[in-house]
Amino acid sequence: MRDIYNKRQKIRRAELSDKTPISALLTTLFKRKDYENEFFMLYKAENDIKGGPLTYLFIAHNKHIDLLIENFEVLIIDSTYKTNMFQMPLVNIIRKTGQNRSFFAGSIFIPGEKKKNYKLVLYTIRKMYDNYGIPYPSTFITDTCPAEIAAIECIFPNINHILCIWHINCNILAKLKPLIKAQFDRENNNDIKNIVDTQIFSQARNKIEKLAEYLNVK
Repeated sequence: MRDIYNKRQKIRRAELSDKTPISALLTTLFKRKDYENEFFMLYKAENDIKGGPLTYLFIAHNKHIDLLIENFEVLIIDSTYKTNMFQMPLVNIIRKTGQNRSFFAGSIFIPGEKKKNYKLVLYTIRKMYDNYGIPYPSTFITDTCPAEIAAIECIFPNINHILCIWHINCNILAKLKPLIKAQFDRENNNDIKNIVDTQIFSQARNKIEKLAEYLNVK
């Protein structure tokens, strides 16, 4: 098993050619025939050095952009954390169709989770909308990330923002869980105490009845 793992790692390193996985992805896309007709991409290398480490990479498939053109009003922005060894959050830009089916309008790797990083995400969204002549969205749906919300207010100041109901429900459960547990434990402890008191009373009554019987016999 170890030999198989080492062989796979050797093949992987050869395919990467000393590049990071994200840089290798970008190189592969460039080599792909007619990639410009299939993907919309924006990227930036560290210090603008060609072939250097990427600081961000945005990619959207043209089929999804076609769906976005028909369903542009509301965008959901959600980050998935710790998705690679470089700790670069992957921000997914999601939209729903009229049939309540989700699709990825685009995905972007960013270097961090600060306001300036999320401003980059919003700039990229605006660039894509402008590039395809799509009217700007009317509403963004996000979690409670302060940096993300501040970036939306900066780049799209006149657009509605609402919190994701799934994240709201998760926060409610997280806050209520210890309260519910404490209430449950308190009620159970009271029940146990009542049971113990009842048992003690019953045992005492039995002893008194036995003592009365003994005295009557005497």
